[in-house]
Amino acid sequence: MSQFHVLIVDDEIHSIRGVQAGVNWEKHDITSVYTANNLRQAQEVFLNHKVDLLLCDIEMPKGSGLDLLKWVREHYSDTEAIFLTCHSDFIYAKKALQLKSFNYLLKPVDYQELEAVIHDALEKIKKDRETRMVEESYHRLKESHHSHMQERFWLDLIQQAFPATKETIKKQMSRYHLSYTDTKTFLPILFHVQEWKEKLSAHEEKVSEYALNKALAEIVEEYNMDGYVLNVDVGYVLMIIALETPINLKEFNDNCNQFILEFAQFFSCDLCGYIGYPVPIEDLVKMVQTLQEFDRNNVTESNKTMICHKNKECLGSSPILPTNDWTSLMKSGPKEKFLDAINLYFTNWKKSDGNLTAQSLHLFYQDFLQLIFYVLQAKGIQANQVYSQNLLTEKPQRVLKSLNSLCDWVIYIADVAMDQLHLPQEKGSVVDIVKKYIHDNLGEQRLSREDIANFVYLNPDYLTRLFKKQTGFSISDYLQQQRIEYAKKLLIETNSPVSEVALSAGYSNFSYFSTIFKKMTKLNPMEYRKKSVFSEKS
Repeated sequence: MSQFHVLIVDDEIHSIRGVQAGVNWEKHDITSVYTANNLRQAQEVFLNHKVDLLLCDIEMPKGSGLDLLKWVREHYSDTEAIFLTCHSDFIYAKKALQLKSFNYLLKPVDYQELEAVIHDALEKIKKDRETRMVEESYHRLKESHHSHMQERFWLDLIQQAFPATKETIKKQMSRYHLSYTDTKTFLPILFHVQEWKEKLSAHEEKVSEYALNKALAEIVEEYNMDGYVLNVDVGYVLMIIALETPINLKEFNDNCNQFILEFAQFFSCDLCGYIGYPVPIEDLVKMVQTLQEFDRNNVTESNKTMICHKNKECLGSSPILPTNDWTSLMKSGPKEKFLDAINLYFTNWKKSDGNLTAQSLHLFYQDFLQLIFYVLQAKGIQANQVYSQNLLTEKPQRVLKSLNSLCDWVIYIADVAMDQLHLPQEKGSVVDIVKKYIHDNLGEQRLSREDIANFVYLNPDYLTRLFKKQTGFSISDYLQQQRIEYAKKLLIETNSPVSEVALSAGYSNFSYFSTIFKKMTKLNPMEYRKKSVFSEKS
């Protein structure tokens, strides 16, 4: 139901009181009736309250009703106005009509007639509102459709759904109701979320990527640029800006850098941006491919933007692997000396190599594994007895995404190998990594010993022996224990139904969960919750 607000303006108090008392306001869904004695007071009411209908005298000191309506038309064009006046002068009536007043009544006013006019004015307001709502809905639908057509065109172009020739592009533009002048060039900027520093679900990652897309779209709108932002792959957002005149790339790069630093800090991630060069639309696909190649070969930089105008050489190399020195260190030990040598190698590599690419990491990865396997075999140890199958047959992409991640992985693999070659420590980093992985994935119902072993690149049997030796538990028993501990925490600290607690702790079978829970706590889940609540109250 619509609610309305009315303002009565008259320099005679008794006239205002008469209208206030003579009209049944509730009948017309009028919830607020404001009053004013002059133009200035009326303007204050408008500035502080919503006014749908103005009832106003014409002749008043300090500004007439016509002056007031002229001001209202300039600032509050949706307000309807009815004049109540003692003067039947045609000049007044003519001015009132010119200012689009709804009606013009003579005093003393007949209140039944006034109510009828108020009713008609409010009906007009209702119809005008409905018309505006329909128009706004149509415009939103039109804009949404246009935006969808834009996105489809750019995705089809970038993904090469049609040939990137000038003639074909023009035909596709016509098909999608788009047009750009031949004088325009197009500047692509590729943004890549390299890593989320906090563990996110698939849904949370999508929400965060959506936030990146919207933040970039707001920048395009804020700076009144002719541009479009679209997601081109998981973790990748492409901004395309149409330019009529040249752009200051250095200044633009500085602005992008500032945005990346703020976004990366707020969303706790590593983010990189790659700025191309303005090109004709038929060359845009090649420029985007250049940016993608630049990103693939960026294994050292993060949280900044770079201007990329040519491919980085893909024939990457790595410093000569000190095979003899490292073989000797592995055989003789101690472990710390070997790990220090690895850290020094990577530090010098990052400083000295100006052509460090993804290919460089792949070459080193292969050479290093050969070294590890050779030394283990020389000591009578088969690699498949220590490491998992995925390490032996696949190149782990999360390891090869940057020089830092490769360095961490090499240290870890070397640590495991040295523990096999020499007396292992009572407490090792492998077990700590496994414990954390289990803790982070308690809700995964199908989490298996093989999944855990693959995560740390170890043979499942080897990991099981190592884990039990250092903790006293098998991996499955430890996983069960941690799930029940997590369930106990949820039962005490939340009001979630027991079935939801079971799912959160990684149990899809409620009956099995209750059986295991009672076996480990001597109470079923509901008894445990009640006892905990009672103990807390006591």
